[in-house]
Amino acid sequence: MIVYISSGIKDSMQDSDRNLMDAYLGGNAAAFETLVRRHGPTVLGYLTKMTHNRDHAEDLFQETFRKVHEHAASFRGDNLRPWLLTLTAHTAISWYRKAKNNPAVSLNHPLCADGVHCQTLENTLPAGTPEPADLLVLDEQRRQVRNALGKLPEQQRTALVLNYYHQFSCQQIAEALNCSVGTVKTHIFRALKRMAALLPDPAGGIE
Repeated sequence: MIVYISSGIKDSMQDSDRNLMDAYLGGNAAAFETLVRRHGPTVLGYLTKMTHNRDHAEDLFQETFRKVHEHAASFRGDNLRPWLLTLTAHTAISWYRKAKNNPAVSLNHPLCADGVHCQTLENTLPAGTPEPADLLVLDEQRRQVRNALGKLPEQQRTALVLNYYHQFSCQQIAEALNCSVGTVKTHIFRALKRMAALLPDPAGGIE
């Protein structure tokens, strides 16, 4: 269960992440709730893309913010997002490794109706307001993108999601994955090449 995302309390954005984290470290629990409301949707969206399963994503959401609580004192800087998504990436990778050894877990589980759909890759789809028949095509395209993403090796999927969906730089991804920038670029290149091979040819009717 997601604790704070749907709390109905709006984040005024008047306090910086740094100020909120300092307040939390000083004993202000409400400051932590504000940080969860501010960054929670991004974290949940990332985890949903990585796991392709809303229930798993929500469990990992809780695990991620548990780590934020435990490691709050190690946060440096003013913007929590890069540090937070690095923790999220490590949490997702740990889950993925365990899931690979568990045949009861399907990495190709479809997203729930309220799941977060891919954005960046889908921006290549035709713009404008589609007709009802076109909506069926778009839904199929989204399903194909999700399925293709789910077939990528863990490091490639993580690098692609962080770069394309969350605008992480290659340097930030390298820090998150504990590898070189060159390795990150290779992961992204291979991920895109694999996605291109898995997705239907645009000439066949899917753009």
